[in-house]
Amino acid sequence: MDTVLSATPIPAGFSPIAAPPGFVRFCGGFHFHDELPIIGVRIGGHLLNSVGIVHGGFLATLADTAFGLVFKRQFGLDVPPVTVNLNLDYLSAVREDDWLEAHVQVLKFGSSFANADCQLKVGDRVVLRSSGIFTVWKGRRPMAG
Repeated sequence: MDTVLSATPIPAGFSPIAAPPGFVRFCGGFHFHDELPIIGVRIGGHLLNSVGIVHGGFLATLADTAFGLVFKRQFGLDVPPVTVNLNLDYLSAVREDDWLEAHVQVLKFGSSFANADCQLKVGDRVVLRSSGIFTVWKGRRPMAG
């Protein structure tokens, strides 16, 4: 995949996340805030749709991925909970070279289910609002294959 990386620097306090296996590795370089439950990404041209704004599928992927990453870090999980329900409200466009942040708030983390909210923001502007229900994985880890 040809991706032109922006020369715009990543904000201080964010560290790159190693690319996970599977689909998300093709989405761009995610960064985790060193202390807060925030995932950030610099928007590259490969994430734009035919009208020149970020594809809604990428925004959904970022929200869903942010939930999992925050759950893993906050609760010391090997495998993040599995998404049962994901609600999204698209509120505003995101453009190339924007610094996009996913701000996650865990509402409840129980023995079987977890609930959380997420806002995707460019600066102070909320571009997507999301809520999710997740089931805590109790099975064996899937075999690599």
